Amino acid sequence: MDFGIDFGTTNSACVGIEDGSREIRFTDGYGNPFPSLVIIDRATGRVYCGREAWRRREELRESCEVITSVKTLLDSGTIWNIAGRIWTPEMVAAQVFLALKDRVRKRTGEDLLKEALVAIPVGFPAGKRVALREAARLAGIEIKSFISEPTAALFCHYKEVGHYTRIGVFDWGGGTLDVSVIENRNGRVKELATAGLNVAGDYIDRLMAEWLHGRIIKKMGLQVSFNEMPPEARDKMLAYCEQAKRDLTWDERAEIQFVNYGEIEYVHESINFDDFSGLITPVVDQAVHCFENCVRQAGMSITQLDCILMVGGSVNLRPLSERIAKSWNGKEVYPSDSDWSVARGAARLSVCPGKHLLAQTVGIIMSDGSLYPLLKEGQPVALEECISATFALVEDEPAANLVFSDGEERILGYLNVPAFGFFREKIEVSAQIDRDLILRVKARSLNRTARTTREWHYNALRVDYQLPVTRIEVTDDE
Repeated sequence: MDFGIDFGTTNSACVGIEDGSREIRFTDGYGNPFPSLVIIDRATGRVYCGREAWRRREELRESCEVITSVKTLLDSGTIWNIAGRIWTPEMVAAQVFLALKDRVRKRTGEDLLKEALVAIPVGFPAGKRVALREAARLAGIEIKSFISEPTAALFCHYKEVGHYTRIGVFDWGGGTLDVSVIENRNGRVKELATAGLNVAGDYIDRLMAEWLHGRIIKKMGLQVSFNEMPPEARDKMLAYCEQAKRDLTWDERAEIQFVNYGEIEYVHESINFDDFSGLITPVVDQAVHCFENCVRQAGMSITQLDCILMVGGSVNLRPLSERIAKSWNGKEVYPSDSDWSVARGAARLSVCPGKHLLAQTVGIIMSDGSLYPLLKEGQPVALEECISATFALVEDEPAANLVFSDGEERILGYLNVPAFGFFREKIEVSAQIDRDLILRVKARSLNRTARTTREWHYNALRVDYQLPVTRIEVTDDE
């Protein structure tokens, strides 16, 4: 079975494709992607994951460390000392991967999730890519390759939007908004601009909970803030507000009723669509402005886009769809099950992979000002393949000073290589791109020992992605 994983800030989606054609979603048990939070008991070190843990997160916070948005903490140096054990973000993220493995094992009866293609945001830093790979390794999962989330979403819905050239991707989930503008020319995907916000579905749930709490305590004549309520009461309110948010996609009114809200024996409140819309309009405006600014950053207007692909669990909010219908000229494309789009695209690319192409040239500036290219724009990225070249000193200097450039008058970095300073002394340079798309260059004088080798790493290598010509046909098992 081939797997694709969308490791998200709030939720992570895992999709497998069996025999190259049967698509299986490994859900949280309720048909949704798996929560990315990890809860660790401070006394025993016991780890809680999953939807039930998510629903009890405020209650468990009293005795446990509740770690959310661990993806944002990768490569940050953050540590937690819990129950006598030091936890790093990579160890915490590994628990999410282990939980996904467990979902696959329970569904299939076998330990099948041993490697996967993983989708990451555009511009996900190299250090975080390395850390995410380590987290997966700790869980016994090998990351075959990384793919950008917009590219995965595009491939998932290529039948609907693959004939367009200029495509906006509006990915609004539970934890973040990630927007991008991509260019698709014969399946070569170039990411022109990207932006994002840390405001999404979870933030909206909290807004609703605090608003409804205010109505309830006013009626009861109480003076207690939402944060002062017992943790289990906050959990209940947040869970019911999330469901009400979903209901208001179609209904004009959502009912919220449950027992034991702190000292209040019974809660029965409702929120109508007009109130809901008024409550989240500032958040929707933020999201829309973020996307429109991204389009301008790409040197375009909304009119110049061919379509806007709407993915993520929050894109179905009716206040958003009504807001953009007035200004985006009907360019929006809403696929079904949009919160699974990225993982499904990643799984399909795991079965039928494309290839990364260099989107820039990287070379060494010669003594006459010309550029000797180590890597050329447009060539396929050959991971781990070593490229070698030999240069010679033209001056009697005790070091070779290498200057790296992209050929467009942009200096990318420098490397000082010890030498004896002989005229025409040979300097050997080797370069390779590793699995995390980091360019690693080594250089040394052939007259000196290997201990004098110097290294330069370039973490911001720009790449495009060439989608495979063959598209696989899958049947959905859900």
